Amino acid sequence: MSQAKKFLEIQDLILARTAMEKVSLHLSNRKEAVFPWVERELKEFIRKYSNHKELSTYAISIKDAIEKKDTEALRKSVNEAKEKLSKIIEDAYKSLSQGQ
Repeated sequence: MSQAKKFLEIQDLILARTAMEKVSLHLSNRKEAVFPWVERELKEFIRKYSNHKELSTYAISIKDAIEKKDTEALRKSVNEAKEKLSKIIEDAYKSLSQGQ
């Protein structure tokens, strides 16, 4: 994969992680009223990563939690997705800095 393509992939992952962070904050404050907003905020993440080998389980569990309006399951899935995204981003940066 070219350096430019890796960089663009990192940008997409950072945007996805930022969306997760926003959702996490709103879940703490707004509870059940937050589901329509969460669905809009994470629609692109769900669409883009539902078939991703490392992120599909998170995208699917987030989608299910939204459909069931399960605040705790959504919070858990979002936090797990944030952690995974952070790890993927860190690994991508390392790979990019090593020129691989």
